[in-house]
Amino acid sequence: MDATVDIFDAKRREFHLDRYRFATQRVKGRRVLDCACGTGYGVRLLREVGDAAHVVGIDIERNAIEYAQNNHQVGSTVFICSSGEQLALPDACVDVVTSFETIEHVPDDEALLKEFHRVLSPNGILIISTPNQWPLRATPYHVREYNRESFVGVLEPRFDWLALFNQNSGSDSSHNHGQARGIVATTAENEVLAECFIAVCQRKP
Repeated sequence: MDATVDIFDAKRREFHLDRYRFATQRVKGRRVLDCACGTGYGVRLLREVGDAAHVVGIDIERNAIEYAQNNHQVGSTVFICSSGEQLALPDACVDVVTSFETIEHVPDDEALLKEFHRVLSPNGILIISTPNQWPLRATPYHVREYNRESFVGVLEPRFDWLALFNQNSGSDSSHNHGQARGIVATTAENEVLAECFIAVCQRKP
């Protein structure tokens, strides 16, 4: 899906775009990797709105990369077809990794996070999201589901905690729990209402 194309449902598009808008506030002047970039609209936002110094978009799907190259490639961006678990990038080559709605699709989540740790510079930042307890029976392309505890738990071995946020779409989906569209800090009281979680964390030495 290209969230900049209005043939798709508006609330679904804004749900995807809101994550990138959130990330644009944290990338100015930095080298960024967007892992599982899909059709590439997020890479363009990170570069043009976030004023990132350089953005690499990586996706395992070649057709998505070709679409991104044809529709969203701008100056100081590049798109590469690669697996997230074996990134075709050198060590410590980026300052920020963004990866939205990826980890729940990957067979080996620890391998994915190990690669993010490897390509990040010292004190680099990971901005990563995942659905909050979306049942596998309803999400055939997911291989696992996370709640707050399991999401934090898989990140903590390689990343120091900075902040966790709830994201909600404002849609009629049962996953949205009747919440307004937006991104708010996660608390013990509101964590069950998150449609998705967004974590901002820092690479451990």
